[in-house]
Amino acid sequence: MTDVKNTSTLASSWLQIQSILNSVNHIFIFLVAAFFFVLAKKFDFQDTAMHMFMTGIGFHVLMAQALMSHYKVNPITRWISHKNKSRYHGLMQLAGGSMVLLGSLGKFTSKEVHFETWHGIFGVAAAFGCAASVVGGLANFFQPKFVLKKLPPSELKFRHNLFGLLTFTLGMTAIYLGYYSKFFTRYVDNQFIPAMMLTTVLVYFLTIIGPVTALLTKLKYRRQKQQQK
Repeated sequence: MTDVKNTSTLASSWLQIQSILNSVNHIFIFLVAAFFFVLAKKFDFQDTAMHMFMTGIGFHVLMAQALMSHYKVNPITRWISHKNKSRYHGLMQLAGGSMVLLGSLGKFTSKEVHFETWHGIFGVAAAFGCAASVVGGLANFFQPKFVLKKLPPSELKFRHNLFGLLTFTLGMTAIYLGYYSKFFTRYVDNQFIPAMMLTTVLVYFLTIIGPVTALLTKLKYRRQKQQQK
């Protein structure tokens, strides 16, 4: 009886900690969004500034919100139904993915040389992953019959969860590496850049708590289904 009570107390405490961490994460996300906006506005949302703003808001803000949409301690979505959480997730993913793809396309069409830096390489991978995640998200939401013939709903959700996390990891890595770029080191106070790096790292890890927990649950269910075959 005591063990059950202790377990319940620990679970409740961990839930409270997650709630606090998620609130802190939203503050960090807001601060980063404000910084990206102010910096891009300084250059009239032109060229690299526009690229930074579009991809930064796309991943650091909107895709992060998409990943946290089903997180039970998320103050933005915790009070709405599961169906509306899915709609919110889809809306954030579509908006964030569109911003990332448009921001990346603007950079690709410029005359600058690409793929010569780790930032560029991860950025390209993140852009392709983002496009694939949007398509996968649409398939997961609408679940057309021709897709369900090949993949059951549980497997579809598992793959969407997994590839969404991988894409977010690529995107946030590209943003982190972007702080070493000529644009940031030239126009942002070099003493402030480490603070931005730390904020990006914290947002990444605080954002994936819910999705990773969900992924592990789906993985456990997936293994159980495979063992029953």
